[in-house]
Amino acid sequence: MACAGPSDVLEFAVADAMGRACLEAELLAPRHCRGHSERYARHLLHADPAGRYTLVALVWEPGQFSPVHSHYTWCSYGVVAGALQESDYGYMADIAMARPLRTTACPAGTARFSHAGLDEIHCLGNAGDRTAISVHAYGVDGARVATHVNRLVRVAA
Repeated sequence: MACAGPSDVLEFAVADAMGRACLEAELLAPRHCRGHSERYARHLLHADPAGRYTLVALVWEPGQFSPVHSHYTWCSYGVVAGALQESDYGYMADIAMARPLRTTACPAGTARFSHAGLDEIHCLGNAGDRTAISVHAYGVDGARVATHVNRLVRVAA
């Protein structure tokens, strides 16, 4: 599996695998496609027994967005259904805040990878009018996927 490969090719292997997985018609069971009315829903798909990575499906109802964040670990995502919007930010170390840079549309089939740290800050969400689903791989064990992935970052006004 790409997530367990050598670190020098991790980014390319994971992004490639994520892009191919997004095209699989039966990637997700119906239970992994259920949304939540108040926030995006997270469904655990697989936690590597060796703790090297965790796979989750995120279901985004219209208007649901993540907070602006970077990651404590590497992360990759692929859009499986619908479309997402990703806004990228630049970190300003002198004031410990981020500033908006650009916003990109991410239709089904889009796959991205980001490294840990403040060099890659973003906000991801559903700006459309129908449900969107993405699959995410994080370089963290399953027990910590809800607490050791996102690093919230304040945005300058």
